Amino acid sequence: MIKKILFLYRNLPSKKQHIEFFSAILTVPVLLTVILLNVNNLKAEKAVEPSSLPKEEKIVISVPTISVPTSSDKEGESASKSVEQCKKEIAPIEIVSPKEGEALSDNPVSVKILYEQGEYCSSVWAYRINGGKWSEYGDQSISLYNLDRGVVSFELRVKSIVTGEEKILKRNFEYSGESISATPTLSEDQTSSNSAN
Repeated sequence: MIKKILFLYRNLPSKKQHIEFFSAILTVPVLLTVILLNVNNLKAEKAVEPSSLPKEEKIVISVPTISVPTSSDKEGESASKSVEQCKKEIAPIEIVSPKEGEALSDNPVSVKILYEQGEYCSSVWAYRINGGKWSEYGDQSISLYNLDRGVVSFELRVKSIVTGEEKILKRNFEYSGESISATPTLSEDQTSSNSAN
């Protein structure tokens, strides 16, 4: 039996063409079966998709109007009065610090703004120094770094978010502090190499 297997194994290269032909013929039905199954699965998925999707339902929620009683309400007014909106003017705002003509030496210079929104609509502000470019609008506190010595002209432009109304506040003060600036220095290695040249 072993001799027979060895004989078939040794003669295999001469029979290789026949083996490849039979294996190719047998793979054709397998490939056709796989393709047919895939096509049938795709058709089945397409048929199921439209009916399986949930229908889009529109839900309408009605919210009752709640009235907030105010001191200006009178007995004859209806209970469905809506809440009053904010005042469309710019809220009272002022530059608290630095004072007009004040001498400062701190770096940074903190500009304190007193802004009480209360019943007014929101506002934002931008600033500029010595007639330069305006900063971006924001509602944050302001710190000024590395100012030039001398008189500083500070302008604050306040803008109502709702109406776009603008108001400009001005403040002049004197800065006598040190400006921090980068100064190039030579290390010992650089000075010794420069003296060697």
